[in-house]
Amino acid sequence: MDIHLRDILCSLSHFVVYAILASAGVDGGSIRRQTATCTENSVVDIESNAGVKIEPIEQSRVYIETLSTPFDDGHTLRFEFNTKSGNGTLFYAVRRNDIYDMVSAEISDGYVQFKIRCRSSYADLTIPGIRVDDGEWHRIKFHRKKRKGIFLLDDMEYFEHYYVGCGGFTSVNFGSTHRDHDDSFSVRELQHKNGHLSGCIRNVKITTGIDTPPKYTAISQCN
Repeated sequence: MDIHLRDILCSLSHFVVYAILASAGVDGGSIRRQTATCTENSVVDIESNAGVKIEPIEQSRVYIETLSTPFDDGHTLRFEFNTKSGNGTLFYAVRRNDIYDMVSAEISDGYVQFKIRCRSSYADLTIPGIRVDDGEWHRIKFHRKKRKGIFLLDDMEYFEHYYVGCGGFTSVNFGSTHRDHDDSFSVRELQHKNGHLSGCIRNVKITTGIDTPPKYTAISQCN
């Protein structure tokens, strides 16, 4: 891509960039590669207080492909989100080259539901009584302690310490599912099930560290 054209496109939101390139007949793979060139100098940053806006389309996501160390005993993932969507995927964590192990959080009919999909443990954990499709900021925390999972919403712990028998997760995805995980039986449960998330995610913190910068696709600036 011409450097000046890239700079112009990068000054726009990723969602607008996606729409422009798609209308021009650019294929999806090229769109992902070209929007990826914007991330280094972009104002959007899922790890900052500015955050990113996940758009309600299939391609909108933020993908952290490689964590510095596997997400296992002692590690924590936390972030904040804001949405009026009654359904959609917030995040999922998977293991490279594993078609089953997964932990996820999604919004189902306005409530947060955690999914545990491990060979030795399977659960759908819905937090009752607290709707999160209210347009307010909410906080998610997932912590692993040996083979137990600790799930918090707005700093309140639910389900005590629930058994999570998966190995260490190596990748984390926010928003729509990533094509790298199309072979995962567990991730398939999240695909197009209840619609796509439309909302903001910010202040993502992962204690494992991140080896590869987050890959932003078809997202926009969070207002």
